[in-house]
Amino acid sequence: MSSLICVKSQPLPRAKLELDRFQYTVPMPKHQLAQLRALLQAQREQLFAEVREKIAASGEGMGFANQSKITDDDGVADVAAEMDVALVMRESQELQDIEAALARMEDGSYGSCSDCGGDIGAARLQATPAARRCLPCQEKYERAQGQIARGAA
Repeated sequence: MSSLICVKSQPLPRAKLELDRFQYTVPMPKHQLAQLRALLQAQREQLFAEVREKIAASGEGMGFANQSKITDDDGVADVAAEMDVALVMRESQELQDIEAALARMEDGSYGSCSDCGGDIGAARLQATPAARRCLPCQEKYERAQGQIARGAA
């Protein structure tokens, strides 16, 4: 009579089998991770420089608080101020996304889709290093956001 011994091993970090896609998620090579980290840090520094520049310009009378001094048309000043506010909000969101991506690099979850858990894909990460979703999940997310925005309008 023979007996079988079953040994259960611990999976590697981020290694899992997705049954619906039949693909493995494996850790990103260190050199690729370092390259993407450098790209994110460069983007962060560029955004900080742009924000510092805008703050300095607003101190010289070019900011959204002083738009009515630039033009006699209050409507144009209001639109310009709204554009400045929107730009600052967008840059703030980009900085948050970059910081979140750097945090995911530290905790080992970078490169995994936050929705389905699959690989985001090297080409997508190269194009958008702060991406938190794979392309199919991002498309679903954007469609859902578009439906929400249309419903609110």
